[in-house]
Amino acid sequence: MLNDTKTEVLHFSSRFIKNPSHISTIQVGDTKVDVAPEARNLGALMDRHISLQSHVSKVCRSASLGISKIGRLRKYIDRPTAERLVHAFVTSHLDANKVFSVAYQFCLVKLQRVQNSAARVVLGVFGRDVNLNALRKNEFHWLLVKDRIVFKFLMLTYKSLNVLSPAYIRDLLAAYTPGRSLRSASQALLVVPKTVSTKNYGDRAFSVAAPKLWNDLPHDIKTAKSRHI
Repeated sequence: MLNDTKTEVLHFSSRFIKNPSHISTIQVGDTKVDVAPEARNLGALMDRHISLQSHVSKVCRSASLGISKIGRLRKYIDRPTAERLVHAFVTSHLDANKVFSVAYQFCLVKLQRVQNSAARVVLGVFGRDVNLNALRKNEFHWLLVKDRIVFKFLMLTYKSLNVLSPAYIRDLLAAYTPGRSLRSASQALLVVPKTVSTKNYGDRAFSVAAPKLWNDLPHDIKTAKSRHI
């Protein structure tokens, strides 16, 4: 049963609709619940356009607070300790990568700035001319925020195809089976559903984005027997 006084209502709509119809209130039991501009769903702060702007802003604030605190301690600790603190108090906020897949590009830029700041704190370098991409690759082996999203998508796809994920996720994927004998039959491809939605919404769904990313992988990775190569 629903708790009338703790129920939140969020009306999702496309930002491309010029004159969307709005719902003002919904009756839940004996209580009239006003439609909220944003609501929390499984830890993510969702807005009515599913842009995740509010959620990304909250994540950046929390991560930046962690960076600030680590920065005050940096001269008293060695680099391995600083890196462990960053993973505990900064990177952990950036790891909801599958959620961020629906965020706008400028939101991903904000998240990337946070990761850049974290790298500078660990290294103890703060010049803007520092090549952070090279440092992350050579020093930390950190993936960029956008690449972490792709990695998490592909890892979840691998788990789904190897029966290591819940059934409701596996049901979103279907193996590609051509109608006649073709070389693609042995390429471990997935069916990419055709969407009628815009690229800003439909193509970012797991059922569409995951098969596209998976089909671009080399064959030996798609057919790997283990995640640990």
